[in-house]
Amino acid sequence: MRLKTLWLCVALLGSSVWLCHACAHPLGSPPGRLIDVAGTRLHLYCRGHGAPRVILDTGLGGVSLEWLPVVERVAHFAEVCVYDRAGYGWSDMGQFPRTTTHEVDELHALLINAGLRGPFILVGHSFGGYNAQLFARRYPHLTAGLVLVDASHPEQVERFQAPPYNVRTVPMSRFGSVQFGDMPPFHVSLSARARLQMLYQYQNWKPRRTMSYELLGFRDSERQVRAAPALSRMPLVVVTRGKRVWPADAHGDQLEQLWLDLQRGLAQQSPRSAHLVALDSGHQIHLEQPSVVAYAIALAHDAVTAPRATAVATLQHVDGRVSSVIWLKDSLDVDDARQVMALDDSRLQQ
Repeated sequence: MRLKTLWLCVALLGSSVWLCHACAHPLGSPPGRLIDVAGTRLHLYCRGHGAPRVILDTGLGGVSLEWLPVVERVAHFAEVCVYDRAGYGWSDMGQFPRTTTHEVDELHALLINAGLRGPFILVGHSFGGYNAQLFARRYPHLTAGLVLVDASHPEQVERFQAPPYNVRTVPMSRFGSVQFGDMPPFHVSLSARARLQMLYQYQNWKPRRTMSYELLGFRDSERQVRAAPALSRMPLVVVTRGKRVWPADAHGDQLEQLWLDLQRGLAQQSPRSAHLVALDSGHQIHLEQPSVVAYAIALAHDAVTAPRATAVATLQHVDGRVSSVIWLKDSLDVDDARQVMALDDSRLQQ
């Protein structure tokens, strides 16, 4: 059985096979460290200084280097680390299944084996949002705050599939295969090396297989997040895309509204939360408006370290100007949080 999906378009461009640790990696030397996790080496790259540390988890098929615009901004006020999940980038192939429970176990071990002490601010984009949410729910003592960037909601598959939406976004079961389509064009914001890493994702068996198994296990990952304990009272910032991705018709309007409703639901997980909409971004907010993502991380950081104090001192390190943002919710109690933002008031909704 071959299963098509609506939102994963990857290219079957080649079949370069890299089977051993001794082989030279096609990406060359990694910028970070390779940390052993039960016999699997995971690539971890960190910049900056200051606590709490920020841990970035990419979307399905994402690469660590695409997050450098955010890393560079956050490194001004905290140590920030991004890693390649098993099977991606410089990391070794991981054990199966590639579901959120397994990947959170690996992330937990990675942080311990790398000698990184918590608590952490977890940042999850898209599917990586499942990992960030589950980590925060399972390890509240290790989680200082949570930032979700156009992240997956633990009910989204069923909600999209139900009437009147009737859209299947992932395979129906963990069994089968995934059909790979054309490779999407590179985002203009990607660096030259990030483009090489992205090309590697689409050309090599290891990341292609990992993407397939994450997709095939997507429903299991969703159930695992739903079954976990509720999120504890911690700073939570949700960032949602402002550009539509569904067709400009009545059905597309319904789908866009459903996505926004799900994002609002994510922001309701903690009484201490903010919900921002990045107006000039599609799903890749970290590439299209990296300052907004860095700002969201700074909001969570200041809610932990300086609530109702001198938040602007940290927020001004983000960029000096953060624009094209709508605030849908703000209960973080971080004083002066909006002063650093240069907003177009005609686009602002309270």
